Amino acid sequence: MTRGAWRARTATGGSGDGSGPSRRGFLGLTAGLALGGTGLLTACSSGDSGARVGDRHKDGILRIGVAAAPSSLNPLDSGAEVTRWIAEPVMESLYAYDDQLNSVPLLAEGEPEVSPDRMTWTVRLKSGIFWHNGDPFTADDVVATLTHMLDMSAGSEWITYMLGYVASFEKADERSVRIRLAKPYGLLRSHLTNLPVTHKDFVSRKDTMMGTGPFRLDRYVPGQSFTMSKFDRYHGGQYRAPFADMPAGAAFNGIEYTVFTDGNTRAVSLKQGKVDLITAPAQTTVPILEKEKGVAVVTAVAPLDVLTYVMIEREPFNDPEFRKAVAYSMDRDGVLQRVYGGKGKPGQGPIGPGELGYDAALSVYPATPDLAKAREHLDRATTTKRSFTLTVGASQTVRDIAQVLVAGWDKIGVKVTIEQLAGGPWSNKWLSRDYDMLMNTFMSGFTSGPANYLTLAPASSSNVLACGYKNPAVDQAIDTVWQTTDTAARTAALQTVDRALAEDAVIFPPVYPELIVAQRRELSPLNAAQLKVCRLSPQTLRFTG
Repeated sequence: MTRGAWRARTATGGSGDGSGPSRRGFLGLTAGLALGGTGLLTACSSGDSGARVGDRHKDGILRIGVAAAPSSLNPLDSGAEVTRWIAEPVMESLYAYDDQLNSVPLLAEGEPEVSPDRMTWTVRLKSGIFWHNGDPFTADDVVATLTHMLDMSAGSEWITYMLGYVASFEKADERSVRIRLAKPYGLLRSHLTNLPVTHKDFVSRKDTMMGTGPFRLDRYVPGQSFTMSKFDRYHGGQYRAPFADMPAGAAFNGIEYTVFTDGNTRAVSLKQGKVDLITAPAQTTVPILEKEKGVAVVTAVAPLDVLTYVMIEREPFNDPEFRKAVAYSMDRDGVLQRVYGGKGKPGQGPIGPGELGYDAALSVYPATPDLAKAREHLDRATTTKRSFTLTVGASQTVRDIAQVLVAGWDKIGVKVTIEQLAGGPWSNKWLSRDYDMLMNTFMSGFTSGPANYLTLAPASSSNVLACGYKNPAVDQAIDTVWQTTDTAARTAALQTVDRALAEDAVIFPPVYPELIVAQRRELSPLNAAQLKVCRLSPQTLRFTG
């Protein structure tokens, strides 16, 4: 890759002019960030040696620092990035996105055969593909994957996409799968492009991954690390992903993921060359990393959602005036600046700028709280309740968002209790609809690509995730989103839903954050197109020397 191509691919990254701070200045600054007891000074004790980095690369191992580890390794159950980023080199889907975000065959042999009424799809599978345990890839594996996804007792979030639309699926022969629909389903191709396929004997396993990808998972230490090695039988021995500049063969002998829950430690590890790539750099470390000549900070406008919606079937959010009081007193700019360092946009409705259907002209709420208007709505509210519980996920980021918002709501006399839950308990609250307000971060690109479908599901009155909102126009628009194959019609319907949910204060995220990662410059640039659908695609990277 030419130097000019590097600059073009990392135009939003850090400086390359050597103007970064000295080692002493960097360590002094990061040590100051660590006074809260993160143990960063220990991480900073070793020197920064380019020779050491070069020596480490001789083993051909790509090292990635991630912010968290999943409680389950099964990507059929969760589309969250903590699972899917680890699964990317291991597990594959029937179709994949190319650099223009077109859906192209990967495990499928070619385009599906679709009946004239579009109610029956037949997908033929490639031959000569093997699972990491040596078994051949067959239609039985695809059928087992689909069966698990639609099993109500399995707890797969994919059921929210397929339930009511997929009538049946069957093995047509060893290399063909037939899918019959209950009603028109324009999103089926999207989901076949995003749904990972696993070995028939591993669909319910949560302690390992069995894939057909270029790397296999050898071992993992729960909550700490994941170690992978190159799979030499991968599709005939060469990596044939749909990327224009991918060299023949997997470029690494292995991939190692290490969990650094502290953002400062992740940043220092990258700066020192102990890892080649980190996810979710802490907002306080981004300006420092941007000045490091050996580091590129890469941002992308992607489907990174801050799920924020309310249960309308219970007090106080059954009162539209109370909902609007909460929405107008939401400190959107405070969240953007204090949690995301200004990298993003203030939120309105559920569809952000990285997603199909985004409406840049939609402006219902101010960036800073309009307390006067919020109090007017609160005075008109018929509910006398002035408190609620905000149920958030386990990450520090979503906790930080909640604390900024709670401070704003307190100014209008609304008292909020933060309930922070790990992934399983949070999902149970979500699925059982036992909440006042829910909030979590979610990269919908892993399940919906360049769109946003899961976060709209609670607005549909018939969905298993329904929050109690009943609006026939929104129901009709959501049906159009899911059923049409016309992109223009889907976009218009998405915008209808987006505006209604914002104006009615049903789903109203405080911010549309950007996806931020950071990498060493001796690693080839991350694929900008794949970042738009939340993919790191580490299997396509290589060391450039």
